[in-house]
Amino acid sequence: QREAALALGATGWETTRTAVLPYARSGIVGAIFLALARALGETMAVTMVIGNVPQIRASLFAPAYTIPAVIANEFAEATGDLYLAALVYAGLVLFVVTVAMNALARLLVRRVARGPALIREQ
Repeated sequence: QREAALALGATGWETTRTAVLPYARSGIVGAIFLALARALGETMAVTMVIGNVPQIRASLFAPAYTIPAVIANEFAEATGDLYLAALVYAGLVLFVVTVAMNALARLLVRRVARGPALIREQ
């Protein structure tokens, strides 16, 4: 279809927009959401990059603490049952968020994979 669009006189941008992107859209959306789900599961690399500061800050650019970082850093110090239960609950929350992101990615990939014919242009 790319060659057909070019043969009919479409520009490079028109060819990309009308012939290439509609068929690549499901793969692009799936890749974005799977990358996000994978980033949620990364632990130590994100812990070192984000600052590893266990405080709630008002700014998005301030150092922070992620759920995997909490589990990795605090598990060795979990002495009581309540402390251990809180870390297990944090792991459960992380699991639910990851499963939800993967389910959303599958839903969006299916919806986008139906094709450009079902997408209304305004």
